[in-house]
Amino acid sequence: MAEPIMRELIVAGPLPNISVAYRNKAYVGDRVFPIIDTSDPKAKIARYLKGAWFVDMAGIRAPSTRAKRGGYPIDLLDLATKEYAFAKEVTDEDIRFASSTGAPPLKPEQDAVEFCADKIDLSKEKRIAALVKATGWSGQAAGGEDAEGNWASTVTGANNTFIPDVEARIETIRSNTGLRPNVLLVSAITYSHLKQVDAVLDRIKYTQRGIVSADLIAALFGLEEVIIGDAIESTAKETKAGTEFTAAQIWEQNAGKGMAFLAYRPPSLGLKVPMAGVQVRLRYEMGLVRRTSRWRESAEHQDVFEVAEETDIVACGADLGFMWKDTIAT
Repeated sequence: MAEPIMRELIVAGPLPNISVAYRNKAYVGDRVFPIIDTSDPKAKIARYLKGAWFVDMAGIRAPSTRAKRGGYPIDLLDLATKEYAFAKEVTDEDIRFASSTGAPPLKPEQDAVEFCADKIDLSKEKRIAALVKATGWSGQAAGGEDAEGNWASTVTGANNTFIPDVEARIETIRSNTGLRPNVLLVSAITYSHLKQVDAVLDRIKYTQRGIVSADLIAALFGLEEVIIGDAIESTAKETKAGTEFTAAQIWEQNAGKGMAFLAYRPPSLGLKVPMAGVQVRLRYEMGLVRRTSRWRESAEHQDVFEVAEETDIVACGADLGFMWKDTIAT
């Protein structure tokens, strides 16, 4: 036998150009409620109450008489921003050994900042979803209208109420506000069923691909966008092993039963712009909207990285939204 045998002399070590990590692929809260940045910690939003704007007040003015008059009430929506922050330490040893021969392909400082930023994003996604689920939209009770599982792909024919339900609530919002909603958010499990609903497939069968997508569902109702809420969180307590995991769907009212939210989202924010909800974000120094900090803990021989964001998320137009719960299971 020829010696040495190189294969047997190789010392096992981590591959330098690959690693495995789990995280949510995307957060969609910013696409549901737009963001406005401010430097005022005591900000308020002025709201023109809608009633007066839809009343026919004009009349004929006879010569030498005054025109009919009226007014429009305004209220102020209070905001209370709070800072959400998360920090991660990186030891000197981690930094020193990260570049050692045979070390895993880790970048401790960059990884720490990304980990902290993801915690802020996850927290915000949960808060936006919680606000949607806790608000009484368009006269609903908090928690939304029970769709009784009638959007499921197993419910066929006229018994599947997805299309008539959405059409009806588009009209509900339009008749109450004068505005057509333009965004529909559906939970991931709801979307997986809608792609197989006969009524939807029948509507799109003559399109180029004949395959249900978020864009085609949006076109079906004349919406600007259909958003898929597929972010999850683990409700298990953290352990040293890091293997405990209990998945929970952030965009569901009841586990495994599906959810959807229809709303009006303005193309841009400004004066006299209606919207279902908004995120108000307080600027930091130099106009930054998210602060990344680093400080030294000398006794522990480590640096600490922190990411922070100060926000408030409010429903400012409850009549511009509508929510369904239990869309695919009752």
